[in-house]
Amino acid sequence: MTAAWIAGALAAIAAAVALALAARIRARHRRFLAAPAPKPRPEDERILDQPQALYHGTRFADGVGLLATAWKEPCVSDVWCTAAALFIRREGQGAVLSIAHAEVTEAALHRRFAPIAGKDLPMLRLRWSRGGEQLQTDLSLRGGVASLEALRREIHLRQGNVAAQLAPLLERPPP
Repeated sequence: MTAAWIAGALAAIAAAVALALAARIRARHRRFLAAPAPKPRPEDERILDQPQALYHGTRFADGVGLLATAWKEPCVSDVWCTAAALFIRREGQGAVLSIAHAEVTEAALHRRFAPIAGKDLPMLRLRWSRGGEQLQTDLSLRGGVASLEALRREIHLRQGNVAAQLAPLLERPPP
């Protein structure tokens, strides 16, 4: 009798923890999806245009995956960059993920295994924030490291706070 009561209490606690965790994950998604995002406009000049790029997915920076099916899975996508934002359009669905340059906190090159390609690929990892949430997006472009580096530079140069980011580096005495 006592063992059954204890087991029931533990099951109730586990269910309450699972419900609280699910509510927290839904709240994170709502904050991210409710925040304003740049819209692609046909009249904007495309600084970089890469059809058939590989999108490796977006997730929260702590590793929790997005629930939005359009952005959870890797796919072939069209990537373009304007003066205001980076846009990633998933092929087939037409869903567009937009990342304003001002939202980007880090743009770094790295190499890792890409299941969609079946091999290691150079990738651009963007860490960015929207709606108070930190996110991470990985993508690969045709042209490899040279194309990724060109995109990384464009993003950094258009962030608007380049001088503030360079100030600590310029204040240090040369080695």
